[in-house]
Amino acid sequence: MPSCVRFFQAKFGVLAVVIAAMLASTSLLGETQAAAANVPAPGEDIVLHGVITAEKLGKHEMLPFTVPAGIERMTVELISPGFQKGMYLTAGLFDPQRYRGEGRSVFTVSTVDATGPYLPGPIVPGTWRLAIGYNFVAANAKGEFTVKIHLSKQLDLEHYKVIRSKAGWYKGDLHSHTGLTDAMCKSQSGADVPCPPSKLFEAAAKQKLDFLAVTDHNTAATFNEIMQAQLYYDQMLLIGGEEITTVKGHANVWGTEGFLDYRVAESGFTANDLFDQAHKLHALVSINHSYWPYDGRCPGCGWGWEQTDFSKLDAIEIINGYHEHGSWFTPPPGNGVPFWEQQLARGLRPTGVGGGDEHRAGEQLALHDGVGIPTTVVYARELSQPAILEGIKAGHVFVQVTGPDGTPLYLSAGSAIMGDAIVAEAGKRVWFKMTTQEFGQAKLRLLVDGIAVNDLPAVQQSTAAEVNCLYDWLSDGKRHWVRAELDSADGDPITLTNPIYVNWGQ
Repeated sequence: MPSCVRFFQAKFGVLAVVIAAMLASTSLLGETQAAAANVPAPGEDIVLHGVITAEKLGKHEMLPFTVPAGIERMTVELISPGFQKGMYLTAGLFDPQRYRGEGRSVFTVSTVDATGPYLPGPIVPGTWRLAIGYNFVAANAKGEFTVKIHLSKQLDLEHYKVIRSKAGWYKGDLHSHTGLTDAMCKSQSGADVPCPPSKLFEAAAKQKLDFLAVTDHNTAATFNEIMQAQLYYDQMLLIGGEEITTVKGHANVWGTEGFLDYRVAESGFTANDLFDQAHKLHALVSINHSYWPYDGRCPGCGWGWEQTDFSKLDAIEIINGYHEHGSWFTPPPGNGVPFWEQQLARGLRPTGVGGGDEHRAGEQLALHDGVGIPTTVVYARELSQPAILEGIKAGHVFVQVTGPDGTPLYLSAGSAIMGDAIVAEAGKRVWFKMTTQEFGQAKLRLLVDGIAVNDLPAVQQSTAAEVNCLYDWLSDGKRHWVRAELDSADGDPITLTNPIYVNWGQ
C-alpha cells in the first residue's frame, strides 16, 4: 500500500510539472504573440493602450513589445488621466536581460545615457516589457492609458532642450574637464581627488555662463552626467562634447554622443578619417592647443599629424586658458592665433574659438584662471545645442580672453557680421564698423589679412553705453579676410573677432 501511494504521488508530481509547463508555455506564447503584434513598421512608433479600473489597484500589468536590432535610443511616454483624476500610474522597464528602471511618465534610454531612474546600456533586440503600476486608483474610477514608444537608430537626441528662445550673443566655454578623466580638486580632507562633474557645473554657473561644453578625454561617460544635471541647470546649456586625445594631437568634437575613434595613425585610420567620422554624426571638430610643445610633460598635446587636411576643420582653438598656477607650462598671449591665421591665409575658414580647458573645477577662479577664461561669445538664433553649434560653424563668434566680464567687440560691414562673406568689386568702398565699450589704455586694431591697418581713425560715435569706430576701406577686388582685435597696452589680446570674408568665392 505504501508503495502504491508513492507511485501515485510520483505520477501526480510528474503530471503537475507537465501541466505547469503547459501553462507557462501558453503564457509565454501569449506574451510572445502580444509582443509580435507590437512591432513597429519602419519609421512608426509603437502605441500601446490599456484600461484603468479600481480592481487593478496595487497590481502591475506587463505589456510586451518587440525591439528590432540596430536601435540606439528608446523614448517612452505614458499618457494617463493622472492623480488629480484619481488614477496614478507608473512605468517600469525591463529589457530581455534585466530591469532598467521605473518612476517617470516620460523618459529616454540609450546606450550611453538615460533619464533619471533608468539605466543606460545596450538596447538589446528582443522582447521588452513595460510594467504598468496601478499605484493609485480611486474607488469607482475608470479610464484609459496610452503608451507611445519611439525607437531610433540614431544615438543622438532628435529634439534638444531650448534654454532661451531669443536670438542673441551667448557666452560660454567650449573646453572643460571633470574627474571622469583627468580633472582634480580638493576633497573634504584636502586631498587631490578626481573631481565630480557637479563641481564643474557649479563653477560654470557662478561664472554666469550661458553654455558649457564638457569635453572629457576619449569617453562617453560624461553624457549621462550632463543629462541629469541639465534638469537643474535650466539657465545654462550643457553641451555634450569629447576631447579626442590622440598620440599626436587633441581635437574637440561637439554635438554627438556617438563613438569617435581616438586610435589615429599616419596611415590606415588617420586624423582626416576621424574628422569625417565626426561629421557623419553631424558634429563639429576643432583642433586644441596646436602650439603646445611636444615633450614628455604633455605627450601629444601639440598637433603633429603631418597628413592633416585642415579644410575638414570647423574651428581652431585660438586661445587656450589652461595653466595651473605653478605648473610646467603657461600659454603665451594669443597662443593659437598664428596657427589659425596660417589656415585663413590658405583660403580656409575655420572659426576661431576659445577654451578654458578647466581641470580644477573652479578652484582657481580667484586667481583669474579656470572655467570661462577665455569666454567664447556666439551669436545664435536661440540658446540650444543645435543653435550654438550653428553659430560656431557660421563664424558668428568673438573671444573674450579675460573671461565673461571682459570687453565685448563686434565687427560688422553693413548687414554682415563676423563670419559672414561679402562681395566688393575693385574700387568699391566698404565701411567696417567696430563696436565695443570704453577700453582705457587698450588699443583697438583692424587687421586685413593679418596685418593691422595704419590709418585707423580715432574713436567715433562714442556714448556712455558703447564706443564705435568706422573704417573706410577701398576694395581691390581680390580675396581678403578682415578681423578686429582689442589689445592691452602691452600688446596682449583682450578680445578677438572672427573675420568678415571679402570676395571669398574668387
